[in-house]
Amino acid sequence: MCGIVSLCYGSDVAAMGHEAGELLKRLEYRGYDSTGAAFISGDGAITLLKQVGAPSRVVPELGIDRRAGQRFIGQVRWATYGAVSDINSQPHHVRCKVEMVGAHNGNISNTDALKPALTAQGHAVVSDNDGEMITHLTEHAYAANLASPAPALATCRAAYAAAGLGAAIPDGAFLLMDAARQADARAEGSYAAAFADPRVPGVVAVKSGSSLYAGIGSDAHGDFVVVSSDLTSVLSKTRLLIPLAEGEGIWFTEREYLIFTLGRDLAFSLPRPKRSKLNVRDTGLRAPFRYFMEQEIASTPDNLDEVLRYYFRSPETEGLFAAFEDRQDLCKALVGKVLALYEAEGEAALTKAFAALLADPVHRELAARVQPHAEVLRAHRGQPVSDERQLLADLGRLDPQALEALALFDLLIVWKKRRRVTGHLQGLVQAIREAQKEGGRVFLVASGTSYHAALVAGTFFNNLAGVAVFPCNPGIFRSMYLNTLQPHDLLLGITQSGETKDLVDIFTDVRARVPALRRISLVNNENSRIPQELSEFYLPILCGPEIAVAATKSFLNQVAILYVLAASFSLTERKIAANLERAKDLITETLAMVEADVEEAAKRLYLEPSLHILGTGLIGLAREGALKIREVVLNHAEGYDAAEFKHGPNTILGKNTLFSIQDLAGLLEVYEQRRDGRPFAGGIEALQAWPELVETRFSNYPLLFVCPSEERDIRITISQIHTHKIRGADILLIAEKNPELAAAVSGRPMGQDRYWSKYLEVPSSGDANLFVFAATVALQRLAFRMSVLKMEYLDRLAVADHGVHPDAPKNVSKSITVD
Repeated sequence: MCGIVSLCYGSDVAAMGHEAGELLKRLEYRGYDSTGAAFISGDGAITLLKQVGAPSRVVPELGIDRRAGQRFIGQVRWATYGAVSDINSQPHHVRCKVEMVGAHNGNISNTDALKPALTAQGHAVVSDNDGEMITHLTEHAYAANLASPAPALATCRAAYAAAGLGAAIPDGAFLLMDAARQADARAEGSYAAAFADPRVPGVVAVKSGSSLYAGIGSDAHGDFVVVSSDLTSVLSKTRLLIPLAEGEGIWFTEREYLIFTLGRDLAFSLPRPKRSKLNVRDTGLRAPFRYFMEQEIASTPDNLDEVLRYYFRSPETEGLFAAFEDRQDLCKALVGKVLALYEAEGEAALTKAFAALLADPVHRELAARVQPHAEVLRAHRGQPVSDERQLLADLGRLDPQALEALALFDLLIVWKKRRRVTGHLQGLVQAIREAQKEGGRVFLVASGTSYHAALVAGTFFNNLAGVAVFPCNPGIFRSMYLNTLQPHDLLLGITQSGETKDLVDIFTDVRARVPALRRISLVNNENSRIPQELSEFYLPILCGPEIAVAATKSFLNQVAILYVLAASFSLTERKIAANLERAKDLITETLAMVEADVEEAAKRLYLEPSLHILGTGLIGLAREGALKIREVVLNHAEGYDAAEFKHGPNTILGKNTLFSIQDLAGLLEVYEQRRDGRPFAGGIEALQAWPELVETRFSNYPLLFVCPSEERDIRITISQIHTHKIRGADILLIAEKNPELAAAVSGRPMGQDRYWSKYLEVPSSGDANLFVFAATVALQRLAFRMSVLKMEYLDRLAVADHGVHPDAPKNVSKSITVD
């Protein structure tokens, strides 16, 4: 995925390295193959520091955090083009035609063609990295502009004059912006990038298919502008965001900025900064948690509260919301006025605008109309819960006497969003009914964890709706269904980020092939491309930002909303809400109930090189549990249907050649005992001489069963446990309390003294569908503890770059925005 960041002050800042290091560390979840920082001082000198490794290690090792500078461009890399090496790391300092630095995140897919072309044009291309290609492309166009500036300057000045903007822009800035546009026209792919000429003020950054955010502010070092691939890193510096849309670029200094277009006729704009709705505290690590994965698993009950808030009516607010419905025009107008407060720059302007809003006739009229519900407002004071809660909290700090008005604003915003969410939920239910009636198919298309949520949803639709759905990842959909689509089919895309490249491609292909086919999405990032540009409408996942690379809370919120959708075909709203409340309680109870058992199981399993998770009727959950272990423990794990395991994968049981680090240590210990002081005899000869060296290393293979409470599932699971443990399997079972299951797990096969088993009991749900919620957090917690134990073990062994980490494991990315 990679990530770029750039920061610009007005003059040299001694602590620039500290600021740069903190920004790079905030990007670590986006890339940790290598880290780099380019510093530009006020006199134009460039210092480039970069090497293989994550920011948390590279920043102190290279002294990045001790550098001074006026401007900074940094990058963290998740390798695609070019091996993981220092030379392929970014930024790139080029000087073939003109000296400049540049870095990118994303994917320049015509890199293989660009490299020889750039070489033929006189560029010394020293790496295989596509970031170097986009930097040389910009350098080439920029050098040509410097050699003959008149055409580019004429175009830029004409567009600038047409925009009605008056501030003086340096000629070099115009020429660099034009060069970035030319480079973008030659590059194919999706990326964001930043470039700087040390002799020209400021930095140019472009957003061409990949995320990029910009902010403006001031701190102890002076005014600054910051841009980054990651919104939370911008928010760590400022709450004032500069609007930057897809297909736009920005030139910025410490206080000036200018937006320009890419890929179409040149146009300039100077949008006013807006206050962010998100606070960086929403993405911080809170005590007592040491890891984001741990914190995010524990936050799931609170996230389900968000689902309950927006997908269901609440008795507490029903009367007040009915009053809002009676005057929708008034309410929508007031919400618009509240949101207009985001336009205020600085606290003084915000205070003045808020005072004007309190005195506004629209506010006064609505406040008078809802007086019969004043008790609800008073109970809600000081506890904003809407999407605008950070703005409302800021207003409450500025005027502590206005808490009741703020409660009105907060509940108005909740009401407005709930109307939209419940309307879209009903619309999706109706769309599925219509597709079914017309003989159409319902495709649930998603990648990774979201695909596993789609598989779980297939179980829900089968159990609760009697509707057949087709869960598939983009590759399955493209190879099996794309050419068979009909207008009455329906596409529901499921995505946390809303920008997953292979899912974006499915949406665009379906839109082009079958325009009448309805395209809907379930998404967490509501401002991303899939919900905003490619979907007829969307349902929000509502779990907030997720920092750990491995998805946990987003998976459970996806499962919760898909449960609500499927249950809407057969259950009342009140019953569905009650079931979701029970699911929330199950998660809380499970995390408390299984802690000790999970710890025991994690200690038994964390060094096992391979295991299988077998879900009885829950293939999606089994696959998701296995994915979590693969992602954060880096052990091989497979998710299977329990009954399917006997059709081939069971050959892994008994003697196999999977050995762990512990097995290696045991082998060396036995060998040392056997050789009795004789010289070391290595290789196959030693193993042939003492066959017991290998023979004593064979061990039982771990199988983790996940069994719902239905009678047939229990019977199948018991049969499979007996079938496999006698062939050399150790058994871990996640299930509700059942004496027959317990007997099957605990019974030691005759002659197998080393048999290990564990019954990891979760609270009784009374509903096989709700069992999914308890089993999920048990699996997530197991993967988390295995990850921490293995990470600490490998650290003690001083294994370099082992890549085990619960928040940022090697090779995986939070959002795959490249092919």
